[in-house]
Amino acid sequence: MKHIKKIAMAVLAATAIITTVITTASMNNKSVVTTSTTSTLSVINNEDFAGTATTKQFNIPEGFEYVKVSFKNTGSKAFTFTINQESTAGTAKMSYTVPADGKEHTYWSDQAWSTGLFYVSMSSAQGMSGRLSVRLGTDLNKLKSL
Repeated sequence: MKHIKKIAMAVLAATAIITTVITTASMNNKSVVTTSTTSTLSVINNEDFAGTATTKQFNIPEGFEYVKVSFKNTGSKAFTFTINQESTAGTAKMSYTVPADGKEHTYWSDQAWSTGLFYVSMSSAQGMSGRLSVRLGTDLNKLKSL
């Protein structure tokens, strides 16, 4: 019985140490740093974008099936975004127009998404500028509250 208690204590100690995981991945020759706690994972953090069209890539690992996307449009015109699975021409998972009001706009899916690569494509015929954040979660309600 004491042996089981020691193992349980070791597991609890290891869990406490691993509450924050920092993972560095190389995507498109660019280093992306992601931070996670036990229930959320930031895969794109306040990243700037500009131009008439741009695409950002992120990966959904197993267990982080809920997606929250936040934009701040710092340009003078609205732009649209689409998130596609597996490629820029893959299955469209989300698509909205972000107004040019300088405020942060947040979008999420109430449905769980599968693991794998996803692409956020943003475009505007008049040009655009802004910031993008993508956060993943294990619990939709907790993700919405962040």
